[in-house]
Formats: sequence, C-alpha cells, structure tokens
Amino acid sequence: MAKTETNNKVAMKSTNLSHVFLIDWDDSGLLKEMAVVKVDDDGTIYAIDIDSLHNLDKSRLKKIVTSVHADKYPLWELLSQATLSNGLNALDFFHYNAIKTKRPKGTRASSSSIANVSAKVDDKVIGSEFANPAEVGMDSATQRY
Repeated sequence: MAKTETNNKVAMKSTNLSHVFLIDWDDSGLLKEMAVVKVDDDGTIYAIDIDSLHNLDKSRLKKIVTSVHADKYPLWELLSQATLSNGLNALDFFHYNAIKTKRPKGTRASSSSIANVSAKVDDKVIGSEFANPAEVGMDSATQRY
C-alpha cells in the first residue's frame, strides 16, 4: 500500500506579541487571536483563545507574553514558570480553563496505532490455567469424587 503524506499545516499569522497569532481556528475564514502554547510535530496546535478570556486573565497572559524572556522560550515554558496573583501556576490555570486543540487536516485522530501493539499474544483461553473448583476433588479417570 502506498504511503500518503499530508503537509497540511494550520496557517498562523504573527502579531507584534510573542506567541500570539491570528489563526482561522474554526475554519470559518475569520481570524481569531490565539496565544499558541505548543505546536506538535504533526502540526497540532494547543492555544488559548484570547477573546474568550476575562480582562483580568488577558492582562495576566499579556504580562507573560511581554516579559523579558518571552521571545526565547516556548509559551508552555513561560507559563510553567509563572505564578499568578491568585497563587496558581499559570500553566495549570490556563490549561484547565482555556487551552484548545486544533489539528491540521489529514492528521491522525489518535497516536495509538495497531502498529505499536505487540503481536506476541498467547492464544490460550483467558483463565484456562485455573482449575474448576467443582472438579478439584474429582478422580480424573472415573469423573467421580
């Protein structure tokens, strides 16, 4: 069977802020302002929809993406090192409340594949190594107790 490769990447237009891009997130043709936390090798994007955030959370995020080292590290690293004014770790806070995932067209829905499973399986019936409790005291030749 022939291999097919897909090079579909999600288009991301950069803005003047590190880690903030304009992305057609829902394939509607409209660009949304998204803070990109991570991009996987297959093109999957994990991002924060900035429009959905409360103004307080927008200001928390802006403080992180405009920090001195914002252009040197991925956003997930910056978030993991930041503590918000409410005492929560920024990565935990945004991960539980705002992270969304977008996969490019043509990517696999799951990384779990039959190719990754071991074929070294014993064909014995499950539980066949156990004795039938009703037959434990039975004489095998006469089938009597």
